[in-house]
Amino acid sequence: AATSQGASSASVLRRIAAMLGAENPFATVLAEIEKMLSLLASEGKQDAEHKAWCDEERKVTTAGIEKKTELINTLNKEIQALETAIEDPETGLKAMIKADEDALAENSQSQVTETEERKEENAEYQKGISNLSEAATILKRAISVLRKYYSKISAEIKAEAEGASFLQRDDPAPPSTWDDKYTGQSAAGGTDAVSMLEFILTNTQAEEKAAHDDELADQHSYEDSMQSLKDEEAKLQDQLASNRKLLAEKEEELLQKRKDLKETEADKKALEDYLVEIKPGCDFISENLALRDTNRANEKLALENAVGLIKGTPAYTNAMAEAHEESLGDCKDICAANEAHAECKACLAKVSVPGYCAGHAGTPGC
Repeated sequence: AATSQGASSASVLRRIAAMLGAENPFATVLAEIEKMLSLLASEGKQDAEHKAWCDEERKVTTAGIEKKTELINTLNKEIQALETAIEDPETGLKAMIKADEDALAENSQSQVTETEERKEENAEYQKGISNLSEAATILKRAISVLRKYYSKISAEIKAEAEGASFLQRDDPAPPSTWDDKYTGQSAAGGTDAVSMLEFILTNTQAEEKAAHDDELADQHSYEDSMQSLKDEEAKLQDQLASNRKLLAEKEEELLQKRKDLKETEADKKALEDYLVEIKPGCDFISENLALRDTNRANEKLALENAVGLIKGTPAYTNAMAEAHEESLGDCKDICAANEAHAECKACLAKVSVPGYCAGHAGTPGC
């Protein structure tokens, strides 16, 4: 770059020398030098602006990349948390929903099973009660019949006993094999039979009452169990509906987070690609700006020195004098004595002296 700048300066000087050697008008040469100086200033400004632009673009883009990187990290954490909330085999929403569904199915089956068992138990109860009731009816009837029967026998025995008191006689001795313990259809024997039946009836009635009590207790237990199952079922249904709604919300949020992550990663990639794109030009200006400024300063100094040298030559002085005289045209002779005089000014303005002085009263000669 330094060699290029030096060659450029030498080229400029050679060009100026060529113009002078070709007797090019000095005004044209100096105008060309002025253009070169203006170009150098413009290039310096452009380089400075380019350097400032590169610095700002790199600063803003790097900050953007850092922000995108931070956002990507945040999104990844949020996505991981959502995936855990949804998919965790123990605490995830899907596992909780599955557990609720299984619990509801088990609850429903328990209701069906307990209801069927209650029906079977009640059927057995109805059958048992029917049998006990029938047995009690039969026993009551039997007791009633026996009481009437033994009451009749008792009356007959009493009558016979009263009749025998009038006919006292000695009975022959019974044989040795005669068992005088037999009482036959005695009142006492009948009473024992009735008592036995009454005892059985009491037990039967007690058994019937116990069956009623057990059935009532079983029915209450069934109803309590069913109410508990119903309460649990309602709670599970509410919990299941809530978890399903929450799952839908979490899945929607997860989709959005994944979309945001994809877009943010694309934005970060675009910023990184942009830095790569501007790197060659920005690296060049950053590495060479000082050298380019130095070379331009040297070239400017050379051009300014050339202007000084040109203006210091007799040829330039004569050329400028001749050019000035030519610019006076027909007024050359009038202006030869004093170009500041009103007559010269009026001649150059192509007006009369009084006319010129009318607008320029302070001019010498007015």
